[in-house]
Amino acid sequence: MVALEQTLQSTAPKRRSEIGWISSGILALFLSLIGFGIGAKIYFNGNEEWLRSAVFGAFMLVNSLRILAYVPQMVAAAKDTNGASGVSCATWSLFLVSHLTTIVYAIVYVGDSVMALIFFGNASACLVVLTITFIKRRQYAIDLMQRI
Repeated sequence: MVALEQTLQSTAPKRRSEIGWISSGILALFLSLIGFGIGAKIYFNGNEEWLRSAVFGAFMLVNSLRILAYVPQMVAAAKDTNGASGVSCATWSLFLVSHLTTIVYAIVYVGDSVMALIFFGNASACLVVLTITFIKRRQYAIDLMQRI
């Protein structure tokens, strides 16, 4: 029993403080608010078509680049030795379902296949994160049972 307790205690995940992410998020929020203010000013001055094009372009660019943002989570989950304990399957499942409903919305309501394809990429990346997490947790459980 003591050996099992020591094994479980020795594999506890290490936590790091990520203050840089918080300050980056605040900066992104601040810049977004400035952008929305500029966009609203242009919109109310009557130049709607330019604003619509800019918003659409920004939407497509950001959501296309977001696919790359999943890679660090995939790498972190794959390297984790504690069964990808830092990954929330509930959160990633919600992201996956959200992207899938956006694909349906893009096809059925908007009729935009490019938008659907972009969100298909995002949904696929979520599925990869969930798959890696499932495999790592299953392997961790097997390894833990073998140590007992």
